[in-house]
Amino acid sequence: MQPPATLSDGVVVLREFREGDRAVVLSTMGDPLVAEWLNMPARPSAAAFDALLRVARDGRASGNRYDFAVTEADADSAVGAVIASRRHRDNFELAYLAGEAGRGRGLVSRGVRLVCDWLFAEGVGRLEVRTHPGNLPSQRLAERCGFQREGIERRSIWLHGRREDAILWSLLP
Repeated sequence: MQPPATLSDGVVVLREFREGDRAVVLSTMGDPLVAEWLNMPARPSAAAFDALLRVARDGRASGNRYDFAVTEADADSAVGAVIASRRHRDNFELAYLAGEAGRGRGLVSRGVRLVCDWLFAEGVGRLEVRTHPGNLPSQRLAERCGFQREGIERRSIWLHGRREDAILWSLLP
């Protein structure tokens, strides 16, 4: 599966992360809300950004992971991200996040829908999202994008060095 260089709905554009995103990505990694729900480095550094670029590049090359920067169509600054990771049986799991500038405006929701549409067009048969039970904004985004809540997976995710429960959401073509 070869992803397009960009995905767009005219309002948002999804593209690969690049060197010019360094400052905004490091700021987002350090954002308290992002750090609360995702395993971010305690002190985001140039090395953390370099590692992100390496993981994204390697994942894209192998077809196992696709990282997309969410940008506004009229401004090429990353305001969030959508990541699609291949799982068992060729299902994909989506993760998403928004920095402060990208929250509450529907931009990441649009990005998630674009990635879902692309994956389904490629023949993927099931998409999943896992949210922490306390992460209400992430749950609302999954619902807005059409994901159905399937139930609780007990102690299925790692968050800040501990196993935590996750709500499993799915979307079918």
